[in-house]
Amino acid sequence: MKIEDLDSNFKQEANSTRLNYRKVKETEAEIEGLCPHTWQRLPDGVLEEIDRPELTALARHTSGGVMRFQTDTCILGLCMELLEPDFMMSHMPLTGSAGMDVFVNGSYAATFRAELGEDAVKGEILLSGEKSEITVYLPLYNGVKEFYLGISEKACIWKPLEHKVRRPIIFYGSSITQGGCASRTSNAYPALVTRWLDAGMYCLGFSGNARGDLPIARYIAGLPAEYLVYDYDYNAPDAAFLRETHEPFLEYILSHNPTLPVLVMSRPNPEFKTEELQSRERRQIIWETVFKCRERGYQVDFLDGAELFGEEARECCTVDGIHPNDLGFYRIAQRVFGKIHAFLS
Repeated sequence: MKIEDLDSNFKQEANSTRLNYRKVKETEAEIEGLCPHTWQRLPDGVLEEIDRPELTALARHTSGGVMRFQTDTCILGLCMELLEPDFMMSHMPLTGSAGMDVFVNGSYAATFRAELGEDAVKGEILLSGEKSEITVYLPLYNGVKEFYLGISEKACIWKPLEHKVRRPIIFYGSSITQGGCASRTSNAYPALVTRWLDAGMYCLGFSGNARGDLPIARYIAGLPAEYLVYDYDYNAPDAAFLRETHEPFLEYILSHNPTLPVLVMSRPNPEFKTEELQSRERRQIIWETVFKCRERGYQVDFLDGAELFGEEARECCTVDGIHPNDLGFYRIAQRVFGKIHAFLS
């Protein structure tokens, strides 16, 4: 028995009106946060240079991928073919890992997800028939094989409005940056921050695989960026590895983009007593990177991960003591947004 049989509020209703479906890449809709003409977050050349199968698989997860367009359709149909229909995480709902969130004119409208094993996520939204701005947040822990948009007869799809912030915000980090374990795709902290700023994003969070790989630093250095959030801590296997890789990665980016403002973060753990000493050592290494970069004249700010979950009910901010839930992501986003907004203002 399914929950839909017990509670009809869980049903995802489909409208029977006939729609004309087209591949999204054949329309004027724009896909942000992914490599051009692909559904992946890193170019093949970077992945081949690093040659780590886990990273290659994660780069095909569309975390941070956002589809934007305007349309005057009365009913909008969405059909997203998943890259890995059987991929599942035990501590993250499919709505976040393999679903999609839809916003209309800046307001949340719907979440769609497939059942485990289904190869496509489908949904329909009733619209006014007047020109509306649509934003679709793609899966955090799955990939897209193909995406189709359905519109009513005589309706059109146009390019989206421009963001208020001219260039994207780049985020580099671990599974937390990728969005594990948000309940919805738009609830990961990079999505929250960029939505509040009205900015595009590149979310280069790679679960277990943010290891300061220099080919990724070279890729980031070539991207247009308004701001960089450097959340590299958790995936360094020990303090010695972090010391060896943390500064060179950021130094490469800044040497090619000396005016790029950067927010450097340490990991947002709940400070279990068994990790307190190690966390203090890693935080010191990260602070040294910040200090050295400031000495060279770069605009680098620091955000202590120990402060990200706040003081009250911080034990309620994760699903497993490491990965944030929606409350945890909201609190991280508040702190990160505050730093970036203050700088851009």
